[in-house]
Amino acid sequence: MRRARLRLDQHDTFYHCYNRVAGTAQDRPFTAIEKEQFIRILRRVSQLYVIDVIAFQVMSNHYHLLLLAPKDEPSDEEICRRFKQFHRGKRHLAPGSTSCKTWRARSRDISWFMRHVQQLFTVWYNGSRPIKRRGKLWADRFKNTLLESGAAVWSCWVYIENNPVRAGLVEHADQYRFGSHGRWCQSGRPFSIDSLRRILPMLADLFGVRRLTDVLGAMSKALHGSSEHRLLSVIDHRVKFWTEGWVIGSRLYIESVIHQHRHRYYRIRPPQPVSTNDNGLLHAWNATALVADAASP
Repeated sequence: MRRARLRLDQHDTFYHCYNRVAGTAQDRPFTAIEKEQFIRILRRVSQLYVIDVIAFQVMSNHYHLLLLAPKDEPSDEEICRRFKQFHRGKRHLAPGSTSCKTWRARSRDISWFMRHVQQLFTVWYNGSRPIKRRGKLWADRFKNTLLESGAAVWSCWVYIENNPVRAGLVEHADQYRFGSHGRWCQSGRPFSIDSLRRILPMLADLFGVRRLTDVLGAMSKALHGSSEHRLLSVIDHRVKFWTEGWVIGSRLYIESVIHQHRHRYYRIRPPQPVSTNDNGLLHAWNATALVADAASP
């Protein structure tokens, strides 16, 4: 039975989103062409939504995204501008209209954002094959993990950027152009300057960084093994809590999330510790730690 996703709408929330294509683990349908197209679609969809793309990694059969969903909806003027830009001037929204109000709410909804990215890419992928294909491309619904601001976000970010190194595709992440770090290193520009500026206060609390170049330097040090900037040791190997976990953060943060969603479950096991670091102990709460109430949506 499909369960409603965990969401925190009362404040800005970080999400790690992940999905893989249907098929076997050995299937590798994405070449450089497909990866570039996925990134183009991601950039285009991010123009419509107010969700920030902090980091991404596009692999041969799956992707990772680190996103920040704001607590506030955009103004009528902003969503009308975004909508017109996304549709290249061919469609418009009228400020104050029902459609405008609908899109204001959707623009910060992680499910709508991910649905839009996956749907546009699937349509392009199916139509661009030498022999046109039909049907689903993705194995399942995308997975998303709530991340507490701070050490959990940074550790997940480093884990995402290190993905091509773990897969043996490159020696260092800055050599892989289909990820946010590699693209930044090779082009000299981050995927979204505005998105990174919004999280500078969080990074300043962690490492004292104040500028975007400092962010790039801190990530490079973490990826090259600096214990000061890595925080967690569990980025060199694939670990399930980054993709299977529902919430990752301090125990206090996870218990707060559990309390807000307690009406949806009749038995909840406590969150499990995942690793120690200088900032304390991170915990994960995942599907194995709870049993859903059959009556819940």
